[in-house]
Amino acid sequence: MQNIDWVKEALGFFVDLYPIKQQRDFEVIYRQSTLLVEKYAHAQFAALVQLEDAVTARVLYSSGSSIERFLDADVIGSVLRGKDIVIDAANLLKVKDAGITVLIPVQEKTFAAAFVLFFPRGHEVNEAFTQFLSHIWVGLKETTMLLQTYYAIEELGTRFNAILTTIPEGIVFVDDSGKRGWVNAAASQLLGISEESNSPTVIAGAMNQLRNAAINQEAILREGAKLFQSPNQSIRGWEWIFGSPVTKVLQVSCVPANSAHVAGRLWVFNDVTELYLAGETLKVLNAELAEKRKIADDQNKAKSDFLANMSHEIRTPMNGVIGMASLLVNTDLTDEQQDFVDTIRISGEALLSIINDILDFSKIESGKMDMECLPVNISSVIEETYDLLAVKANEKGLDLLYYIGANVPQEILGDVVRLKQILVNLVANSLKFTEKGEVLITVDSLGYQDGVCNLQFTVKDTGIGIPKEKFYKLFESFSQVDASTTRKYGGTGLGLVICQRLVTMMGGDIHAESEEGKGSSFIFNISVPESRRAIHYNSREKADNAALKDKRVLVLDDNKTNLKILKSQCGMWGMQPEVYDHYADALQALDRQVFDLVIIDMLMPEKDGIEVSQIIKERRPELPVILFSSAGYFPMHDKASKQLFAAILNKPLKQVHLERALIDVLSKGVRERSAAPAPVAASAASEQPFGILVAEDNDINQKMIMRALEKLGYKGDLAENGQEALEKMEHRKYQLVFMDVMMPVMDGYEATKLIHQRYPGADRPVIIAMTANALTGDREKILAEGMDDYVSKPFKIQDIKDKLDTWKHKLLQKI
Repeated sequence: MQNIDWVKEALGFFVDLYPIKQQRDFEVIYRQSTLLVEKYAHAQFAALVQLEDAVTARVLYSSGSSIERFLDADVIGSVLRGKDIVIDAANLLKVKDAGITVLIPVQEKTFAAAFVLFFPRGHEVNEAFTQFLSHIWVGLKETTMLLQTYYAIEELGTRFNAILTTIPEGIVFVDDSGKRGWVNAAASQLLGISEESNSPTVIAGAMNQLRNAAINQEAILREGAKLFQSPNQSIRGWEWIFGSPVTKVLQVSCVPANSAHVAGRLWVFNDVTELYLAGETLKVLNAELAEKRKIADDQNKAKSDFLANMSHEIRTPMNGVIGMASLLVNTDLTDEQQDFVDTIRISGEALLSIINDILDFSKIESGKMDMECLPVNISSVIEETYDLLAVKANEKGLDLLYYIGANVPQEILGDVVRLKQILVNLVANSLKFTEKGEVLITVDSLGYQDGVCNLQFTVKDTGIGIPKEKFYKLFESFSQVDASTTRKYGGTGLGLVICQRLVTMMGGDIHAESEEGKGSSFIFNISVPESRRAIHYNSREKADNAALKDKRVLVLDDNKTNLKILKSQCGMWGMQPEVYDHYADALQALDRQVFDLVIIDMLMPEKDGIEVSQIIKERRPELPVILFSSAGYFPMHDKASKQLFAAILNKPLKQVHLERALIDVLSKGVRERSAAPAPVAASAASEQPFGILVAEDNDINQKMIMRALEKLGYKGDLAENGQEALEKMEHRKYQLVFMDVMMPVMDGYEATKLIHQRYPGADRPVIIAMTANALTGDREKILAEGMDDYVSKPFKIQDIKDKLDTWKHKLLQKI
C-alpha cells in the first residue's frame, strides 16, 4: 500500500470511467462507477448512498455487506452541506474499531448522494492519496451530472408519453428522411396500426387509406395541394368527412416539426363528429328560424296593418260620438238632456281610454314605440294631467295636489306625451279607487351624473289601498287586483303594465307601496338629461316677484297636504305665510296680526269659504281674499257674493296661476280673476278673411267638423276625397286645408304631395292632417309627407279651435 502510484491510478480511473458514461442504464452506472472507485482507491469495499430527504438515505449500490451502518441521513446530509471530501469519518459514523472511512459528496440539482469508501486500519492517508481523491471527485461529479440528465430525460419522457397516451387526439410524427415515425395510442387506433410497427411507410399507407375513405375528396385534395407547396407550409382545421349520412368527422392539422438534427411533420387528428353534427343541426335550425322569423315579421306587419286599420275604423265613429257631444254641450239643454250628453261624453271617453290602452300595449309589445327627446316642462306636464282629470276629481270632491322639490330642474329633455301618459294612467287609477281625500304628485331629484338627472315621481292617494297578497298582480298584463265578476272597478288591466314598460324605456323602474284602507303610492324614477336652459324651482327669479316679497299671507284649508304645499310655494316667492286648517284659528290670527292677503279654500267642514270670507270682510273689508274652488263649482250667482273675492282660482291649482293671481292682487288692486277656461263659443271670426277646405269621406265626421267650424264662427267647403279637394282648389284659393289621411279615390298623403307640386312656396295652403291612426311613426310620417300639423281622432271642438288659433297668424299672412 506504501508503493501505490496514485497518479497512475487516477489516470486509470478516468480511462475506465469513459465507457461507463456511455451507458443508458441507471443500475449499470451505479454499480460500475462504485466498483471503479473501489478498484482504483484500493478500498476494502465501496458504496453509493443517495439522500432522498432530510431523514431518508438509500443505498443505490454497495460492494460490501456492512453498509447498513452508513445509512445515516444526518451524516450524508452534513457531508453534502460541507461540499467537501470527508476522510476518517469513524467518529461521525460512531462505528467502534472501524478503519478509515472516506465520503465523497456528489450533488447535481435533484440528485444528492455520496460515495463511501472503507479502508482497513493502517491505510496511509498522505498527500498523494488526498490528491487522488480530488482527481476522481471531478470524474464522479461528471457522472453525477450525467445521471441528473438521464433522470430529467426519463421524467420528461414519462410525462410526454403519459400526455400523448391520454389525450383523445391522434398524434403522428414522420420525419422527412423516411427513417423514423411515431404514433400515440389514439392515432394507432384511428389508423389501425400498432404503436410499435410505426415506420413512416406503414404510417403513410394507413393515412392514405384513411384519407381515401373520406367523402369530401375534392375539398381534401384542394387543401392538400396547398399544404405541400413548400416545406414550411402548415394547415389547420382541415376536415375529413366520413360516411353518408355522416358517421365521423376528423379535423386534421399538419405543421412542420424541425430541430437541428431532425426534420419532419407532426399530424394531429381531432374527432369533431359531435361538434360537426351539432353545427349541421344548428344550420337546419337557423334556416327554420329564419323562415319562422320571416313568418313572424309578416305577422307583425299584418298586426301593425291591422292595428292601423282598427285604430282608424274605431276612432272614426268615436270621433262622431265625442265630437258631436262636444258640440251638443254648448247648446241650450234641459237638465235631463245635459245628463244624457254627459253620459255620452263619459262613456265615449271611457271607451276611448280602453282602445288607447290596447293599442299602446300592442305597440310596446311589437317594439314599435319610440321615445322623443324634446324639452319638457315638468310642472306643465303635471298641470295638464290634472286638467284632463279635473272633472272626475271634482265629481268625487277630491283634491288634486302636486309638489316639486327644490333641486328638480324646471325643464328636462324627454317624451312629454309618454310622461304625461304615465301620470294620467297613475292619477286616473288613484281617482278610481279613492272616494275621499286627495291625490298628490311629488317630484324629487335623486341626484345628477354626467348631465343626467335621476327624477323620482310619486303618485299618492288616500283610497282603499291594495292587499299585500295582491301586489303581484299589479304589473301583469290583462290582470286586475279584483278580477271577479262582481268587481266594482272596471278597466282593461293594462294601464299599470303600460306605465311599467314606458318607465323602463325611460331608463327607470316603478313599484307600489300601499296599506289597505289607507291609500297607495306608485313610485317611479326616470333618468333624463337636464335641459341646458333649465332653472331649478328654488332659484327662479322674476322681476315682478318684488310685489310678493315679505308680504304676509294667511292660508286657510282643511287639507293639511295642500297647506304644506302652499306654505312652501309662498315661502319660495319670498312671502311670509301662516297656515291654518280650521276657520276659528284663522279668525283669531286675523284679530292678532296684520296680513296683506288671505287665501281660502271653498269646501271646508262647519263653514265653507264663502261664509268665512263674509266674516273676514266684516272685520277687515279692505283685506283681499283669494278663493280656491273646484273647477266649474261656484254655488253663488249674486254679484255681491262674487265681489267678496279679489280672485277665484280653480282646482287643481296651477302654480303659475297662483303666482300671477298673487302678483295681480297685491300690485294692481282687487279685481275678480278666474282661471276657469271659458266655454267654447263663436270666435271673432264672423268676418272670416281666409278660406278653409275640409277633405273628409265619412258622413258623421263631415257633419262634426263642419258644425264645429260653424260654432267657432268659421265657414268651410267640403270635399269627399283628395281628388275632389284638388278640383275645388282649382276654382278657389284656400289658406287652410283639413286633410283626412285615409280616403277613397285619393288619400290625404297623395293629395298633399300634389298640392306641394301645384302650389309651391307661399301659395301653398297650411295642411292639417286628420288621422285616426295611433301607431308609432304616424306623426313622423304625417310631417314627412309635407303636412304642417295634425289633429288626432276623435277630436273635440276645443281641439279644432286650438289648431285654428295656432295657425291663424300664418293664415292671415297668406291672404
